[in-house]
Amino acid sequence: MIFLYLLALFLFQFFKEQMLKVMPFVDYVFGNETEAATFSKENNFGTEDIKEIALKIAALEYHDSTRSRVVVITQGPDSVVVASAGKVLEFPVAALPTEKLVDTNGAGDAFVGGFLAQLVQGKELQECVRCGNWAAHVIIQRSGCTFPQTPDFQ
Repeated sequence: MIFLYLLALFLFQFFKEQMLKVMPFVDYVFGNETEAATFSKENNFGTEDIKEIALKIAALEYHDSTRSRVVVITQGPDSVVVASAGKVLEFPVAALPTEKLVDTNGAGDAFVGGFLAQLVQGKELQECVRCGNWAAHVIIQRSGCTFPQTPDFQ
């Protein structure tokens, strides 16, 4: 499986043609709402609606006719949007009291790591998102990109 993280949007801004040649082989696309909006603008999608953008990214040319590309867009404290096969699912994010928020650096990376940790174990999409949210929650309650010595994801 091939994964693409929209974090490096400058690649689509400065090497758009080359990156779009790679897209047919990308199975999973990850990004946040700002990255998705920028991708939409750069590709003339004509919308800022995250669900529509996710659907349009999922619908880009794809090499595998036996399955569909999966697009996962995080939105901070708002729901995670997942688009695939012409459908959009939303997964809520548990609220975090403001006083527990320490540092959001690395939250997106932690989300992707948690998601992929479950995906490689063959877990269902809902469990992948749940673990991604859990990992992001852990990271944003700590200074820097650090993790407790013994994670407690269950």
